[in-house]
Amino acid sequence: MKVIENYKRAIENSDENLFKELFAPQVRLEIPAGASADHPANTVSHILSQVAKTAPGIKCTLKADAGNNWHLLVFEGQLEGEKLQAIDQVHLNKDGKIDHIIIYMRPIPVAQKFAEAIMQRLHPAR
Repeated sequence: MKVIENYKRAIENSDENLFKELFAPQVRLEIPAGASADHPANTVSHILSQVAKTAPGIKCTLKADAGNNWHLLVFEGQLEGEKLQAIDQVHLNKDGKIDHIIIYMRPIPVAQKFAEAIMQRLHPAR
């Protein structure tokens, strides 16, 4: 499916503009720390465009159709020399746009480092 393939490419290439094409106007984003909120597409595009910048070389190793317009993508990469695995559960609305993303990461210590690193990218000290 083209939307899912483009999502994979956008993650791997930090492509904020490609994300904007894929997202519904509002996207529900659930992150490993447990936070869950609806955000405008531009906000989610910016957040997810930081993934490959935070974990350079991250690659999708598996894609699967989970049914009911849900798709799973498994990404593997490294953060500061430690292996990181992320599973993105992505939902498409009736228009074929991404409207819900649930992100899981492991191992937990690396996921915590990743969360800290990406927050630093999103909110650099002034």
